[in-house]
Amino acid sequence: MVKSITLFLSNKIDSPLFLTIILTSSFFLVFSLTNNPEAAAASPLVPIPKKYSPNDDLKTVQVKLSSDQNKYKHLIGILQNTGNKTIDQVIVSADLLDKDKKSLGSFSKQTELTTLNPNEMTPFDILIYDKKISDNIKDYKVNYKFNFTEYKDKKLAIVSHDSRLDMTGFYFINGKIQNTEKTSASNNTRVIAATYNKNNELAGVWKAQTEPYSIPPLTTASFTIPITDKIQAFQISNYTLLTESDKFSKLK
Repeated sequence: MVKSITLFLSNKIDSPLFLTIILTSSFFLVFSLTNNPEAAAASPLVPIPKKYSPNDDLKTVQVKLSSDQNKYKHLIGILQNTGNKTIDQVIVSADLLDKDKKSLGSFSKQTELTTLNPNEMTPFDILIYDKKISDNIKDYKVNYKFNFTEYKDKKLAIVSHDSRLDMTGFYFINGKIQNTEKTSASNNTRVIAATYNKNNELAGVWKAQTEPYSIPPLTTASFTIPITDKIQAFQISNYTLLTESDKFSKLK
């Protein structure tokens, strides 16, 4: 069964962000996040209150248009399963609009978590690869499509993590994932990081696979998520980690 939902989101588009990076402030950020990893990822995905219309199955918790260091636009956001059924294969489509509400084009992407049990959240990141329309984007219409599926067992635990900003301006999140299932391996295990700035606004969405990507029963695997966008790296104040595999999702 496939369900489609359309929401009209009206946001003011910020001007391009010019950052002046002070080296001493950078070192302070590295020290703060590296020495307080629990605080950096202890909170759930951060909702920013908006006047979005909720529906029975899926709700937009946060959405914004951002730019990366290569001047590509991204529509990033957080979705929450607000229904009482598990959903999967969520496709987010964005119809980009100019100042006269005329369509500039449509772009789509699957959410980072493929399956959402009731109340669970997932980030999404739609890359708008056509730079010709970037400056004309003033609004957007978002459409969601998804399927209903079976409940996904919570068997993956994030047992440790830390972060660092290196001298070259790259930000790294490292950690370990444990498969708590006694009999089955966790295949194709992946980790997603939703990063936030000092105002608790979503800054970006990044992901990586564990090493090894198949975790045997009752064992752990390591992961490293490199954040290679230097503009974003210096904005990061905190982050939230999510993980899932083909069969399992994250423990509460």
